[in-house]
Amino acid sequence: MMRVYISGKITGEPLAAVREKFEKAEVYLLAKGYHPVNPLKNGLAQESSWESHMRTDIKIMMNCDGIHMLSDWKFSSGATIEKRLAEDLKFEFIE
Repeated sequence: MMRVYISGKITGEPLAAVREKFEKAEVYLLAKGYHPVNPLKNGLAQESSWESHMRTDIKIMMNCDGIHMLSDWKFSSGATIEKRLAEDLKFEFIE
């Protein structure tokens, strides 16, 4: 089962809304037969720095072969970094 990293805007959004959209993406990817990888479940405290989250999330992402970009990714510097990295490393982009 292909591991697919979920990427989208997190910073500056209400936590409940962020959790909901990432969980919806997990359900969607599971239904399509993928193993979703949700960065909200990276093991770090919510209060950890953006840099700490990005370092951890990129490590998690490197264990995936695909990436699913949420519709708001363009409004996130972190998701923009993840998209560029996924393109450079020839990840499969999962709609």
